[in-house]
Formats: sequence, C-alpha cells, structure tokens
Amino acid sequence: MSRRIPVTILSGYLGSGKTTIINRALAGDHGLRLGVLVNDFGPVNIDASLIAAEGDDLVELSNGCVCCSIGDDLGEAMSALAARPNPPQHLLLEASGVAEPARIAASAGYWPGFELDAVVVAADAETIEARVNDKYVARLVRSQLAAADLIVLTKDDLVGPERTTGTKDWLQGQHPEARIVAADNGDVPIEILLGVTGHGRSPTVPDSAHLHFATRAWYPRGGVDSARLATVLGALPPWVHRVKGYVLDSPSGAGILVQSVGLRYQLTPADLPLTPCLVLITCGLRHELDQLCEQLDEIVEL
Repeated sequence: MSRRIPVTILSGYLGSGKTTIINRALAGDHGLRLGVLVNDFGPVNIDASLIAAEGDDLVELSNGCVCCSIGDDLGEAMSALAARPNPPQHLLLEASGVAEPARIAASAGYWPGFELDAVVVAADAETIEARVNDKYVARLVRSQLAAADLIVLTKDDLVGPERTTGTKDWLQGQHPEARIVAADNGDVPIEILLGVTGHGRSPTVPDSAHLHFATRAWYPRGGVDSARLATVLGALPPWVHRVKGYVLDSPSGAGILVQSVGLRYQLTPADLPLTPCLVLITCGLRHELDQLCEQLDEIVEL
C-alpha cells in the first residue's frame, strides 16, 4: 500500500529559533531520509562534512537528507521532492516568521502524495509573553500559537528554569489543546519533533539522551477496537506528546497506522508490520505510563 509522505510544518515568529531546530534535525543521527524546505538557505548552517552534493536550490547530505529552497511555488517544490528516486520519508517545512501556519497546513498538509503530520510552533521563552501583547504583532503570534499541535519553548537557557516553568504553564493555560516542550539550544528529540518510530516497520523505542522525556512501547495482545482507540486518543493527558505505530483493527481485520500529536489524531489504513506496536512519547512518570498502557489493554479484543 502506497503511503503518503508526512509533513511537519515548523512555524514561529521571527527570531523564535526555527533555524536552530532545523540545523539540529539535519545533523541528527536519526537514520531518516528527511526532506527540509526552507525559505532561504542563508541562515541554515549545514556542516560541510555532511554535504554530498549541492545545486542552486538543493543540498544533498551524506545522511540521506535533502534541503531545498521553497522558492515561489511550494507545491512545485514538494512534488519535485516526491518524484526523486529516493523521496524523503518525512518532510519538515519551515514557514516564514510572518506566515500563518494554519493556511500553510491547509494546502501543504494535503498536497497530492503528502499528509499533515503536525504543526510545530517555536516560541521564544524570553519574548513570547511580550509578543502576544504587542499591538503590532499580537494577532499574528496568537494565530501561530493557536494553530500549534506542539509548541517548542526555545531559548530557555536565557531565562532560567523558574521563568521557563512559568512561561510553559502560562502557555498551557492559553493553549490547553497543544503539547508543550522546552528545548535547550533548539535540541528537540526527533521522535518528538517528527514522531519518528520506524516508518513502515515495527516501531522501535529510540534511545534518547533527553532525560526529561520518556518512551514506552505498547504491544497489543490482539486486535483493537478502533472506535474505542479513537476515544482514548481524543482524551490523552497533556504529558503525552505523541503516539505513533500500527495496530490491527478487530472489526475489519485491516492494519491501521496510528498517529497522534496534541489533540489531533489520525487512524489510516496501512500495511501491518510483523509486530503491531504503539510507541508513546511522553514526559510522564513511570506509574502514569503504566496506567495509560493498562487503559490501552482494555480496548484489545482477544
């Protein structure tokens, strides 16, 4: 079964740290053929040792990633990436700092051959509260945050842990539908940023040096009731940032790809890997993860 390429929209106001996040993603040792579309190559600092080939509007990296300039036609750039002999397994699209991500997601997220994965918005911990009250940019910044499935709080090293916690709590109160993570120097775990869990094979729990995140693999003992699974996904607690993987749908006997970020989730038909599994990516405690897995056990139909 042909699978569409997931698209993650990366947005955020000017200076919020989007380029740093992209630099980290491009240099990451994640084993993913990642396509990155950016407005301008200038700020993107690609390590010369990673570059395999480059042209006027595209850089190919030795780790399988490609980085392209969006140019004047976003759709044309996306179609060109999809038509490559080895198309990307995931597309990360950086929106302009003055763009509204909801508009981009409505078109790019449903372009032929692609599907929307998530809208990620970078928010500068030092300035975000002032931005949302600024008479000139407040409307734009508020619309960016409102579109977010995941808010990445950047530059927390500049304000300290106490203010970071306060800003995070404030953002969560303003946007309870979003998941919020703090990123030191733009370093967002790839499994959080893109929901990477294996792409077409049994998901694996990634090793992570990010001690404030936790991952758990849930292996169902049989098929699941997809309607009940949808209910569980729609009521996930805020400390669950992403859920991704495959299950067997009991009523139909079909394989289902499960993707969840923020309050948005998708259940789509897919070829089932040898071992159905969901990977939970959270900042929860062990007993909370245990309780969530027990909740998932209840929807299994033996």
